[in-house]
Formats: sequence, C-alpha cells, structure tokens
Amino acid sequence: MSSSAQGLYSLATLIKRLEAITSRLEDVEDSRSAGHLKRQSTSTVTSAAVVETPLASTPPPPPVPAIEVQAAVPRAVTAYDEIVIEGRLKPFLEINKAIAPPPLNEQVDLFAKVLATLRSVLHQAAACRKPDQKAFAEILSPLQAGIESVTRAKEAARKERDWFNHFTVIADGTASVGWVTVEPKPGPYVNEIKESTAYYANRILKDFKEKDPRHAEWVRAFNGVLDGMKRYIMEFHTTGLVWNSNGILVSEYKSSRSQPVSGPLPPPPPPPPPPQAGSPSSQAAPAGGVAAVFADLNRGADVTKGLRKVDKSEMTHKNPALRAGSVVPASGGTAAKKPVKPTKPQALMGKKPSRFALEGNKWIIEYQENEPALEVANVDITQVINLFACKNTTVIIKGKVNAVTLVNCTKTSVLVESVVSSVSITKSPSFALQITGVAPTIQIDSTDSGQIYLSKQCLGVEITTAKCSAINVSLPVEGEEDGVFEEQAMPEMLKTVVQNGKLVTTIVEHAG
Repeated sequence: MSSSAQGLYSLATLIKRLEAITSRLEDVEDSRSAGHLKRQSTSTVTSAAVVETPLASTPPPPPVPAIEVQAAVPRAVTAYDEIVIEGRLKPFLEINKAIAPPPLNEQVDLFAKVLATLRSVLHQAAACRKPDQKAFAEILSPLQAGIESVTRAKEAARKERDWFNHFTVIADGTASVGWVTVEPKPGPYVNEIKESTAYYANRILKDFKEKDPRHAEWVRAFNGVLDGMKRYIMEFHTTGLVWNSNGILVSEYKSSRSQPVSGPLPPPPPPPPPPQAGSPSSQAAPAGGVAAVFADLNRGADVTKGLRKVDKSEMTHKNPALRAGSVVPASGGTAAKKPVKPTKPQALMGKKPSRFALEGNKWIIEYQENEPALEVANVDITQVINLFACKNTTVIIKGKVNAVTLVNCTKTSVLVESVVSSVSITKSPSFALQITGVAPTIQIDSTDSGQIYLSKQCLGVEITTAKCSAINVSLPVEGEEDGVFEEQAMPEMLKTVVQNGKLVTTIVEHAG
C-alpha cells in the first residue's frame, strides 16, 4: 500500500512541474511577442519621421558676405597691360614726375586714367558680342569724358607759358584712344595722331635743348606710349576693335559687373524622400548612360516618334550655302536674313575748342567750324599759315606769306594773295584754293575732290599729287575779264610700260 501511495505522489509532482514549465514557456513567448511589436512600432515611427523630415521647413542659412570672383583675364587685355601700361606708360609717368609742375602732373594723371578706361573697353570687347551703334556709344561715353577732361586741363594751363607745349602734346596725343572707332586701319590712325603732336614736341626739344636734356627724354617717353599703342593694335586689333563672336550681350556684361557674386556656393539640397510602395513616382525613368540607351532601344519603333521629317531646304548635302555656316535655319522655306551691320559711331572725341593765334612766326588756325570769312591780316613774308581740322570754313589771307598748310580739313576754302615756297594740302577733302598772285608749288596728298583757281601770274605753278582724285584746276581765259575761268581736270589714270628695262609711265588719254 505504501508503495502505491508513493507512486501517486511522484506522478502528481511530475504533473505540477510540467505545468510550471509550460507556464514559463508561455510567459517567454508572450514577452518575445511584446518586444517584437514594440520594435515594429518604433521602426514605423522612425520611418514616418524620415518621410516627414524633408517636408518640414528648414530655416535659411545665414547670409554670406559678397565677394568678387576674379575671372581669367583675356590675352588681349594682358597684352595691353604688358605692352602699353607696364612697358611704356609707367616709364613716362616716372620721367614726368621728376620734371613736371603740379598742373602738368594732374593732366598726365588724367591721361593715365583715359588709358585705364580704354583697358575696360578692351576687356568688355573680349567678353561681349559686337553691340549696335547706340550701345557702343554708351560704352565709349566714359572714354570721351576722359578725353574732354584732358583737354580742359590744357586750356586751364595757358598761363604756364614754359610748359604749354607739354600740355598740348598730352591733349593732342590723348586722341589716340579713338582708334577703337576706326575701321579697317586703326594702326595708321595712331601714327597720324603722333604726327600731329610732332610740331609741339619739336618745340619742346628746341626750347629745352640747352636748358634741361630731361625734356628730350620726356618727349621720347611719350612717343613711346603712342608707339606701344600702335604695336598693340597691329598685333591684336589689326582691322578694328575685335569683339568676341561667342561672347555675351553687353547688357548681361553690365549686370554681371554691377552685381557682385556671393561667397561660397550654397550646399546641395537634401535627397528626396524614399518613394512609397505602389505610388506612381516609384516607376522612375531608367538611369542615364548605357542603361538609358538600352532602354530606348527596347522601345523599338517608338524611339523615332518624336522626330520630324527634314525638309530638303534644310539638308546641308543638298544646299552648299548651308555648309558655309555653322547653324542650320530652324524653319524651312525662308532664307536666313543677313544681320544688319551697325554703322560706325560718330567721332569719339568731343568738339575741341577752336584756336586762332599767332605763335612766333606761325599762325595756328585749328578746329574752326562754319566760319564764312576768317581773315588773316598783317602777315609778312616769314610767316606760315597752318590750318588743322577746320570744317566748312573760309580763310582769307591778305598779303604775302612763306607757306600755307592744310591738314585734315573738310570743305575748307583758302584765298591767298602770294606764297613764297608752297601750298601743302593733306587729307583735306572738298577743298578750294584760290591764288590771286604767285605761288611756285602746290602739293596735294591723300585728298579726294578739290578745286584750284589760278591767276594769270600763277600759270607757272607746279602741281604735284599723290593718292588724289577729282582734282580740278580752273585757268583764266585769255582775252576775257578777270573772274572768267575754264575748268580742266587733272589726270588720274596712268599707264606704265617696260622699255629697255625701265618703267615708263604716261597719261591715259580718252579720245572721242
């Protein structure tokens, strides 16, 4: 009996232990399920936060102070700095400061500012396409203002008698920057400006030859600036100011210069949120590169749906004219219009003050306009009459003078009694010259259209011409009263043949 009781006790104990173990296993399973649900909910909340984070508005970054971004300087500008500014202008400024009075230093500083303004024009031309006439005039307005300021400095220094020739050389030489408006030969234009300053430069050399040899160095240094300018033009702007055919518009250049570029670039925007499953955005386009190529090829005939049929007028192999250009016209059937070439702007220099004065034995008549009867009286046989840049002006010379010179005058008439040496006319179109007495020689160079009236005493004159056209000579008619002339044209067509190893030139005569 005792043995059966002991067996029942052991079975009951075993059942209790099994129930305890089962309860513990259920508790462990419940704790694991709760932990999994907690982690899942935490993951869901985190994903939602990631999705919502890009949508939240972020405060703007603090403003960065504006700084200038230095772009690469074009070669045409650096060459200008090397040849003109560093190579020629700086040595001249050093010599000028060593000998010049304060008023001349001020004028030379203005001259240096004009060359700096010209550098800005060259920099803009290297960055921009060629503008129209109105925009080009606006670009040149600071240059014109600088030239006028140099001229005003010269006029304000007339009391500086010992230095006035220096002021005049600087003022006349500043006009050399006007080459930016000259086409197709700006280089010779600078050479002409240099020649126009030679008269006053020679007076400086003469006046200070025994006093101070440094003035000769001053003249050579200033001529060196003009020579450097011509050298630069012949290397980089041989046929005129060169613009950048692939550059930006002038208006864009102005806006980029007026608004400084801000400092470091802003950071890239944050990446887009991950696409949700099943949304339309999840069907993204194929990536670029090789994958995109194969994706398009897999489309088959749909690849060419967006293409249009090319018209025959747009096919370069059938239109030789299209091959000459780099761009095919967008619309067929109509020929591309040729762009209108802007006309050359008016002269860069403003109107200079006129001069009418006797300096030594030379009458200086410059920049006279619309003067119907400008009279030069009380002349003597040693005096020379110099006319420069006059327009629509009549000059009456009473008496006998040594010589008369016209340079760069337009529609200018000269009435002179007698001349001892010669009358010289250079680059003065539509001139008129009347000699009532005697003149041995008349020289005409680079002039188109002119009229010469000779008296009966002046029929022995010698007339030489070079590069001239439409020159007529009116001769007095014998047996008629004074004032009756017969007009004859000077020959322009010549014939040259080789005879015995030499060139023989004769005038071509038209018969019939």
